[in-house]
Amino acid sequence: MPQTLLLPLILRLAGPIAFVLAAMTAGVMNRSIMIVPLLALAATATTIIIRMVSPFPSFDLKSALSPNVPAEKPSAFRGAGRRFFIGIIGYGLAFGFAALIAAIFQSTEFQPQLAADDAGYLIVPGLIAVIGATIGARIGVNQMAGMMDQMQDMFAQMQSQQATNDEDDGFTFEGEIIDPDESKS
Repeated sequence: MPQTLLLPLILRLAGPIAFVLAAMTAGVMNRSIMIVPLLALAATATTIIIRMVSPFPSFDLKSALSPNVPAEKPSAFRGAGRRFFIGIIGYGLAFGFAALIAAIFQSTEFQPQLAADDAGYLIVPGLIAVIGATIGARIGVNQMAGMMDQMQDMFAQMQSQQATNDEDDGFTFEGEIIDPDESKS
């Protein structure tokens, strides 16, 4: 993988990592278990927002490679239910694992209900995800455009080199190889 594509990938992964860290932090801080479905809902909503707002580099690449393919985005709501249920399981495991580790070092008593302080566990990872994905997608689109320009330049150089080689080569006429240098003199 080219090093230039590593930064957009890291920026894109910042959101899911932030949500997992929020679930683990909530588990360590003995917050209510009700934060887990809210984290899954916030992550799903954030993904939908990201799909609506940020550019989608893979579809720009498809439209750049073949002009017959229209540049259209997939539905932002595709897979939202599956993503929500996977989020509940994943964030629940992260919450539980962090709470178990915290129980070794401190007394554990979870909050019985959600508080206003729990909004930070939802808002901060959501903002990190949206900002990281948007910046990562824009960097990715610019880098792919640069790579496409380099590929087009390379193909143009190959074609011009082939054209100059074709002019200098001899040709066959009735089984005899005719050298272009001999025919000029």
